[in-house]
Amino acid sequence: MTPGDAEQPPQTGLALLVIRALGVVALVIGASAALFFGLGRVGDAPLVIADAPDEEEQAAPEEEPEPEPEPEPEPEPEPEPEPEPEPEPEPEPEPEPEPEPEPEPEPEPEPGEPEEPEEPEEPTPDRIDPSTVSVQVLDGYQADGGAAAGGVARELEQAGYRIIARNPALRYDVTTVLWTAGFEEAGRQIAADIGAPEAREQPGNLSPSVMVHVVVGADRG
Repeated sequence: MTPGDAEQPPQTGLALLVIRALGVVALVIGASAALFFGLGRVGDAPLVIADAPDEEEQAAPEEEPEPEPEPEPEPEPEPEPEPEPEPEPEPEPEPEPEPEPEPEPEPEPEPGEPEEPEEPEEPTPDRIDPSTVSVQVLDGYQADGGAAAGGVARELEQAGYRIIARNPALRYDVTTVLWTAGFEEAGRQIAADIGAPEAREQPGNLSPSVMVHVVVGADRG
């Protein structure tokens, strides 16, 4: 007995012994109850016999066959090349024009035969001979320096009329033919020859010794 145990009171040691004894009893009771409960469960449980495994289950599962590879698609046929267009036929050359036949030369007169002179054209009976008509040309435009009046004068000379004078005049818008009394036919003939839009008898302020007076207007400019 150690000195520490001698110092403990006798009541404390007794209490510890009682607690230990109660613990041992509790353990025994618990172990017995557990054993009893376990045996009861074993007796009530039905007897189960395991069936033998089926042969099909025992047989190893057959391996599934691998799928056959899909056939490769056949290559599409290449398109046939388009036929080349036929070359266009060359145009036929145009036929050369046939040369015109040369005119036959006129037969030369035989020596000794005199050539017949050409007869001059006779004036029309209804037309006055221009060489018998005296004309004065008056410039009624003057803006072109007398060019229009000169052109009318040359036209009359080429037609055969006698131009005896050329002088300036008052302004006229249109070319006018003025005849001296008694020479209306000559005046109207000149108006038709040069295309003058107006023709009438002169008012008396022009020279009566001239048969026809032509006033060139602005319409000729």
